[in-house]
Amino acid sequence: MRQWSTNLWYSAEYSSFRIDNEEVTYKYRLHVSGYSGDAGDALRYAGEHNGDGNFGWYLHNGMMFSTYDQDNDNDDRPGMCAPNGGGGWWFNKCQYACLTCDSINNVWWSLPGSGEIDGCRMMIKAR
Repeated sequence: MRQWSTNLWYSAEYSSFRIDNEEVTYKYRLHVSGYSGDAGDALRYAGEHNGDGNFGWYLHNGMMFSTYDQDNDNDDRPGMCAPNGGGGWWFNKCQYACLTCDSINNVWWSLPGSGEIDGCRMMIKAR
């Protein structure tokens, strides 16, 4: 991913990246582990953001995929994360990372300095 404020590219690699099927109980649930890279592990981040006291709200690992018409996040307010983020993602309450959101919400907050990004690539390599 490329950070807009520095124009530098960073990487986040996971030795295990798995997405469950569409069935009602799975809804494309995300499973990631084995992080390496220099972008920070934003998909498995369980802390708070900017001192907001909301521990665990930003954990993406284990979350189901949400879109405008499929609200599968943990936010109590219906239809909040995907419409507010401007795209589908594995939202919790709502995001610490989102590579498919609109330009304002396209973030990877574990990056050094600003977490806002203006370019990214998601690639999956078969074992």
